[in-house]
Amino acid sequence: MPSAQSLAMTLLAILGFCVMLALGAFVGKKITPGKLVMYAGVLALISVVCFTVYAAYYFIARAS
Repeated sequence: MPSAQSLAMTLLAILGFCVMLALGAFVGKKITPGKLVMYAGVLALISVVCFTVYAAYYFIARAS
């Protein structure tokens, strides 16, 4: 099972990917800013929810 530090690094990597995706799409003008924010926000929300559930499971299992 991964440590808490690796969990945090995974979350930061996913959120960094969202930021770079948004920046690249905005600079390249491939999609409109509204759709860009929606896609990046949905991806970030999914990653934060998954991280929260897994972190809660990790710390509960570790405490037992």
